[in-house]
Amino acid sequence: MVTRAREQAATFTKLIEEREGISIEIPLISFEPRKLNSLQLSEFSWILFTSANGVRFFLKQVTVPKDLKIAAVGSKTAKALKRHGIQIDLMPDDFVAEGLISALAKHAKPDEKILLPRGNLGRALLPGQLSELGYDVTDLPIYDTVIPFDSKAALIEVVENRMCDVITFTSSSTVHHFVQLLGANHLKDQLKGITIVVIGPITEKTLRSYGIVPQIVPEQYTIEGMLESMEDFFDK
Repeated sequence: MVTRAREQAATFTKLIEEREGISIEIPLISFEPRKLNSLQLSEFSWILFTSANGVRFFLKQVTVPKDLKIAAVGSKTAKALKRHGIQIDLMPDDFVAEGLISALAKHAKPDEKILLPRGNLGRALLPGQLSELGYDVTDLPIYDTVIPFDSKAALIEVVENRMCDVITFTSSSTVHHFVQLLGANHLKDQLKGITIVVIGPITEKTLRSYGIVPQIVPEQYTIEGMLESMEDFFDK
């Protein structure tokens, strides 16, 4: 089961099918853009992008000046920026917010203003810790993450009838929405016999908060990393 947003599921499905797997697409996350009011980018020294969605929704409304420094979390975010011809000045080795904080502390001066365009459910950790380090951070929600309620019937059918062998979660939001749409009081029982794969430690932590332990957590926090880890898991 692929739980990514409808417009993002095709890439994952293609990779699954290339490995002779069967993808069942049930989107558990959807995005609605916010209209940006007047934004003076000349005030900022850095723009930090934490997702490909942040890049997509931001650049639909804004043209980035060439003198602004750009930081990106993760290879997918970097690829999205490069598709728009934007040069990246900083990308941490760890594809999580903590890695970006550590890397930025070595490259940005405390008096520099930072713009953080992202979704409304972004973790408070990033702007909070950057502010503690002395940076002037503007946390700018540019899209809302919402539940696609039209996926509910298909989700219940697939889970209750054991129509999939694996469920993949690519964000904490997909986990939260899975639980809300399924409305199950006995999730552990319903998921017996189904292998659970998460994209990284943040999503794993969210899943564990519901009492569910994933069988697979890749070392590389990408969909490619998920698939490689799945192949290793099932080969054993």
